[in-house]
Amino acid sequence: MSERFFAGQPSPDEIIEKTLGYTSWLEINLDHIGYNLQNIRERVGVEVMPVVKNNAYGHGLIPIVAYLESQGVNWVMVAKLKEAEMIKEQGFKCNVLNMDVLFTDAQYKNVVEKNITQTVYTLEAAEKLSETSTKQEKETKVFVKVDTGLNRIGVKYTSAADLIEKISKLPHLNVIGIFSTFQQRPEEDKTALKRLLDVDEELKARGIKVQFRSMSSSDSVFHNPAGWLEMVRPGMSLYGVYPEPNDAESGLELRQSLQLKARIEYTKWVEEGESVTYWGRFVAPKRMRIGTLHLGFYDAIPREMANKGKILVDGEIKPSLGSVSLNHYLMDITGVTAEKGTEVTVIAESGENNLYETANTAGWMTYSLLNHLNPMMPRVYLLNGEPVALLELV
Repeated sequence: MSERFFAGQPSPDEIIEKTLGYTSWLEINLDHIGYNLQNIRERVGVEVMPVVKNNAYGHGLIPIVAYLESQGVNWVMVAKLKEAEMIKEQGFKCNVLNMDVLFTDAQYKNVVEKNITQTVYTLEAAEKLSETSTKQEKETKVFVKVDTGLNRIGVKYTSAADLIEKISKLPHLNVIGIFSTFQQRPEEDKTALKRLLDVDEELKARGIKVQFRSMSSSDSVFHNPAGWLEMVRPGMSLYGVYPEPNDAESGLELRQSLQLKARIEYTKWVEEGESVTYWGRFVAPKRMRIGTLHLGFYDAIPREMANKGKILVDGEIKPSLGSVSLNHYLMDITGVTAEKGTEVTVIAESGENNLYETANTAGWMTYSLLNHLNPMMPRVYLLNGEPVALLELV
């Protein structure tokens, strides 16, 4: 089905023509995602279930899943039922694990009808899912979430084996996996892992064998081989992001896949002593040429970037000027070739204005910056340097 998705996209020339009218857009390098996926696979040697929640961390849900399926990915994980439904409605063959809670009969019905794999951790939810599956005469796969110490959701590890045994006896349900989440604190994580393994041992003693045990997100892929088990769940690492500085020292080579680009909306000269933006946050120390970009904190440029941003134009890094507005961001274009329509790179794949450096400059987590990217912004997908897909929501 991924082939059908890409076959239905505009031609490269049509995509390029459309970008000429964009004030801002995201470019996603699918080759880099493939590179990261391959390196993660080689590192862990077990099933890789990419996390594509939150619009694939801002990269665009459906195009990313289409590409991942083309690379042989068998499983993806989402946080919201709507995301799982969107993936299944596209006809993709990969399994989708939904972490979202179900409240209504219609939601249970949709999970079963669309062959979504559901997270459960209460007997009530499992019984409801079993009842719905029985009515439809279909088998539904489930993963049981075990709370090993994070204390968010999940059946407590001390009660997990009993619950999983009960669920395994319900008709039309297949307990295919158990999973939990590390705290990302080494000593506590050793305890959490032992708790999940103890649950699994108890299940085996009762004659219950699950196919997948999973504990590892990106942090564990970097630093905790003992937690890889049968399945890992990389999120930001798949998209080429090292969340913490020491992650880059783990030996896993990644390539950032996302860039944020924009076109200059307007240019002008300001004189020495003139101020720009709200509250006069920048005062020109000399006569300067300034460019205005039509994007701002609505598009995930942190307001903390006031007078701190770095923007690539004409092969040179130039500073942002003044405060970040909802829809406007100013930059110094003195001494460079730039006019209305000139393309600039606000977040680059590498260098001093890549994702990590941009987030760090603002005092944000890279995770936060990615998950605040405007979902309405167009996204262009590249393979071998050529545009192969376009996501436009307006």
